[in-house]
Amino acid sequence: MQGIEPKLHTNLTSRIEYYRLLIEAADHSEAHSSDVITQIAELANLYEEYLKNKKNLEESIKSYRAYHTDLRKKLTVRLREIKRKAREK
Repeated sequence: MQGIEPKLHTNLTSRIEYYRLLIEAADHSEAHSSDVITQIAELANLYEEYLKNKKNLEESIKSYRAYHTDLRKKLTVRLREIKRKAREK
């Protein structure tokens, strides 16, 4: 499974912070800069949601693997018992 690489997100957020500092230093009150700042906030929220979903998915995968392994072990034991009983007959 592929996901958002933290390096890419960190790189963009550092550029965003640099942009924000430049705007504040230049004291620009352009309308489009506020749009960018809104998009920056939304991007941060989306990334946080992504991280939460990724964590939930990883936990689901871990639970699935544990359940799968447990079920496979139980099935293997029962199959061996049935084969042993079939040989004894």
